Amino acid sequence: PVRLYDAGTAPAPQAGEKGAPPALSFSRPGTLVPPDIERDEPDAPEAEAPARPSAPRDAAPAQGAQTFPAPAAGTEPEEKFVGEAFGTYIIVQRGDSLVFYDKHAVHERLLYEKLKKQGGASFSQMLLEPVTVTLSKEEYSAVLESRDACAQAGFELEDFGGGAVLVRSAPMALAGDDVAGAVEEIAGYLAENRSDLTTRKLDWLYHNIACRAAVKAGDPASPQELMDLVRRAERQDVRYCPHGRPVSFVLMRGELERRFGRSR
Repeated sequence: PVRLYDAGTAPAPQAGEKGAPPALSFSRPGTLVPPDIERDEPDAPEAEAPARPSAPRDAAPAQGAQTFPAPAAGTEPEEKFVGEAFGTYIIVQRGDSLVFYDKHAVHERLLYEKLKKQGGASFSQMLLEPVTVTLSKEEYSAVLESRDACAQAGFELEDFGGGAVLVRSAPMALAGDDVAGAVEEIAGYLAENRSDLTTRKLDWLYHNIACRAAVKAGDPASPQELMDLVRRAERQDVRYCPHGRPVSFVLMRGELERRFGRSR
């Protein structure tokens, strides 16, 4: 299904305004995602643009599209949030094109870049109850050998004996029930790649954390959240997810009209 938002719907209050709901994140229920890993630094307030004459009636937004504030005149074409398809793909009208974004791939790349830039330890939190993870002999020894790399990625691990490790801290972006699964997957990777350099191990760890923490297909999000994600991706020129998949593609109006046998 494609969710369309009526153009006449009054915009929701922005976070911080009176009557506005708490700022939302893309975290799944139970996940703690700190604001500085979720969002970029806030943009500086823009100078008030001069008043422009009202658009003619036939230039009103098409039904099913929600118009969001456009960038300053002369910089970018006006954007309209069209909807979200299959709970996964954000659809934005930009000038004479429709742009489709994979919200998971976009969010994953943004989180990965933030982790790589600031280090996973910056976003680590102490668990209320340590998690015990039992591993195979090879995984157990590989994890203990790479505890420093795990710590840099945000995992504080202790030797619990008997082939088990105790997880005391983990990246905030992971839900509590993801911690054991994340450590098991990390242990499997480390056991198979013991000769990898620490930098390569860290890069894989950041990939893994970002993929697990990113918004998933079907996760609910408001139009404002989705457009915020799109604009952050455009500001950072995000084109591919950490796995190398494209995060967006463009469908030009001319191509759409050709498919319907129209001519301009």
